[in-house]
Amino acid sequence: MNPPRSPQRVARSRAARSRAPWAIAAAAALLLSAACVTGPRRGVTRKLAPPRDRVALGLEFGQPRAEIERALDARGIPHHAAGEDPDVVVAERCEGAPSPSPCRLLFGPEGLYAAQLEVPAAEEGALVRAVADALGPPARGVGASQGDASATAAAWERTPWSAAVSRHARQDGATLAVLHLEYEPAAPPTAAGVPLGRQRADVEQLLERQGATLVQRDAGSSTYLGCPGGSADALSCVIQFRGSRAAAVTEVHPTPSDDDDALASWRELAGRLEAEIGRPPARTCPDGGPDRIAGDCTATWATARLVVVVGAHRNAGSRHRGVISVYTGFTYPPLATSEGGDGAPASP
Repeated sequence: MNPPRSPQRVARSRAARSRAPWAIAAAAALLLSAACVTGPRRGVTRKLAPPRDRVALGLEFGQPRAEIERALDARGIPHHAAGEDPDVVVAERCEGAPSPSPCRLLFGPEGLYAAQLEVPAAEEGALVRAVADALGPPARGVGASQGDASATAAAWERTPWSAAVSRHARQDGATLAVLHLEYEPAAPPTAAGVPLGRQRADVEQLLERQGATLVQRDAGSSTYLGCPGGSADALSCVIQFRGSRAAAVTEVHPTPSDDDDALASWRELAGRLEAEIGRPPARTCPDGGPDRIAGDCTATWATARLVVVVGAHRNAGSRHRGVISVYTGFTYPPLATSEGGDGAPASP
């Protein structure tokens, strides 16, 4: 019997299945821009030092930025803030990296969660081999990029670590081979193709590059016709921001106007997700279905890193009997209660 899957792993795997093959390396694409210059990129000279527990590249992942910078100072490794990205520190080198090139260290609400190494595009094959020598055969690979602007050459999943080698074309025309190494327990989850925990400008840029159609944007949220890695038949995809970071994603699904049929749709959607996660949710539902005063019908799976809710929400109507909307919500708890955000999440 397969063990139950966490809500965040289900959310990420759904996104990976519904996006292009470079899904695992989407975080790398998020960070590459014309302003992204880490220093001279050098060739691959050795294999990757295998991660051990929380430690990779000589650093303990999951630690706050200040702790990581002190560790770099103690090793005599120069580093500086990436001016174009407040979540990134650029180190002159990383211990145990397959190349002496500078590496980018990515921080989120739960500390250091990823490192990224850039080498010349001609070194892509050597970079794949260097990682494979440490992590074994890739979980999946699509071969060489063959000139594609953005493509994944190989990807590995060695819980709690994941890695991908991909090729990316920058806006200035340069093409790079990129290794993205990620420590999953500290990494903000990806839900419906939306990277939670990231800066709003980065999230919106990524969705634009994936063809998402923006419908409305206000102080606290951005609404699209659909999430790039979400349900194909969703009516809308609403991303809510706290402190300028993506805190929650809500997909609104098409539902019949009849109450019984709408509630049947809610139960069917919750049942599908329960089968994927492998454990029953906590369920609540007022007598007679959702009510604008008594609350929604919900099926909820919660962990410290992601809360998933399949809900049926009563919209405004006479005597609180408006049409029921069925939705799926993904919330990143470290940002859900942040003070000083750009706006409170709106009701779906």
